[in-house]
Amino acid sequence: MNNDKIIDCVSNAERPEIHRLLRELPDFQRRYGLWIINSGIAWRTPEGGFRTCRPRKFEFYSISHLIDGAGHCWIDGRGEYDVSPGQIVVITPGTLNRYGGTQEKPYTEDSIRFAGPIADMLHNSGILRDGVYEFGQVRKLLPIAELIQDPSNDAQINANIALQNLLIDLYFKQRKTTIFTQIEELIELVKSRPGHWWTVEEMAEYCNSSVDQFRRNFERHTGLLPKKYIEELKLRQAAELLVSSSVPVAEVAKRFGYRDPYHFSRRFKLFAGVSPDRYRRELPFAAH
Repeated sequence: MNNDKIIDCVSNAERPEIHRLLRELPDFQRRYGLWIINSGIAWRTPEGGFRTCRPRKFEFYSISHLIDGAGHCWIDGRGEYDVSPGQIVVITPGTLNRYGGTQEKPYTEDSIRFAGPIADMLHNSGILRDGVYEFGQVRKLLPIAELIQDPSNDAQINANIALQNLLIDLYFKQRKTTIFTQIEELIELVKSRPGHWWTVEEMAEYCNSSVDQFRRNFERHTGLLPKKYIEELKLRQAAELLVSSSVPVAEVAKRFGYRDPYHFSRRFKLFAGVSPDRYRRELPFAAH
């Protein structure tokens, strides 16, 4: 498919290029909610492409699968990456980025660009994120690119469904990587030591990660920042203990690392909407 649905030359010397959508897409794609704009099959850019690529932003989502050569990528807020065959570069709308071939090798890619409410939903829920990811040597974008060359509604819908399934599969594969395995192990350790207040530094060290990288990965994995997760876990465990036992509130506070029972009561009320004593009286059903 050609590139006639994108303008990629809105720029000046002082600002990033803006790659914009050029025209409306068919109504049936709009109704479906995931719009494949175009694709590229084995597109090749020459050596040194990263060096000459200007910073740019897209008004759409872009997936580039490096199938041959070598590349380098920079994504604002995430840093620089070397890109090897079998990896993909994912760019979401509005993210400043550059990527292309190294000084020694060209950059040959299969690519798909897309937009729509379903893509936004996947992005907002953390399934679709900027970055460079392992994707494998199999050219999984190729059958989708071939489908969208067929203008029939059925082919276009099948292409959109295939892309959506591919994005979800990618998300779950990424959750199984080493850093997420370490985070799962950390969470089990945290749960086994309810009285300990973990610092972010301690947790990052356990996962062999920098603090900033750990925060990003932890939030991506759990949906919460580490400190928020720790306290909410403690308060949920405390709520369970309150309705399943007669342990005094002060002792419950102590078991979960709160030295001051009044501070515990204030934090619990913010969490549950009622004090610990009232929660125990009015919510006995929570133990069943």
